Amino acid sequence: MGLRVRVCRILPVALGIFALACGNTHSRLSSGTVSGAYEFVITSNVTGGITLIETNLSASGNQMSASGPAQVQILTLEKKTWYVNGVCAGSTPGQNSISASLNGNNVAVTFNEGGYQLPAEGVITGTQMTGNYSISGSGCPDLTGSTSSLPPIPPGVDQGGFVGSEVPSLAGTFSGTLNLPDGADNAAVNLAENSDGTLNVLVTLTGAADNGTFNFTGSATGNIVLLTGTVNQQTLSLFGYFDRAGTYTGYPNSLLIFNYDTLTNAGLLLGQ
Repeated sequence: MGLRVRVCRILPVALGIFALACGNTHSRLSSGTVSGAYEFVITSNVTGGITLIETNLSASGNQMSASGPAQVQILTLEKKTWYVNGVCAGSTPGQNSISASLNGNNVAVTFNEGGYQLPAEGVITGTQMTGNYSISGSGCPDLTGSTSSLPPIPPGVDQGGFVGSEVPSLAGTFSGTLNLPDGADNAAVNLAENSDGTLNVLVTLTGAADNGTFNFTGSATGNIVLLTGTVNQQTLSLFGYFDRAGTYTGYPNSLLIFNYDTLTNAGLLLGQ
């Protein structure tokens, strides 16, 4: 599934958090350009995968851009499997970028996931971007195998659509069960986003080995949060996706958590 903005290692294409209590949005429309916290949902018509590209866009004139882990994060859902950094993370997982240029209401966007690029074209209506993409000759492994489509789709070919929408700032408390290195814990995570995208985070754990309240550092990129803290003298890195509408988890205002060191699913926390 190449370059399909779907969220995690998605591909050649590219790929925030949630909220419980929606604050002011980060986005703004100024002189035709959009900037701030955005989520791009890329849907591949070839693989059926959905890539979520979470970004903090900057604007200059008719140009928009974002690059690096602090500005672009990706998560992909394909065949009921989640891929942190995208299904085609490339040789440099997490090193993603987005560039876009405007001509009136028309927008040309290039999503780059770890070296795999996906060019797309669309339009801006208000603060929302919609469009389509088509690519051939991609080296993304997800696109190099045979397909069951009739007629067969050649290797390296992908096509689909994208929708980019602004994301409100995050704040709230989420609770549920997390599978952590020392075992399963009942967890409560309290988040509050600052104006610079950093997070104030308190994590309360109750389990066989982990008990107490721990201060974590964190940052928000679109609907994705990265959290880091120390529990029982072990550094713990968590990657979370805030599903505001419950589109992917089935639960509105839920936080899907992954262990960022192992890239495995650690559990689902529900907004309180």
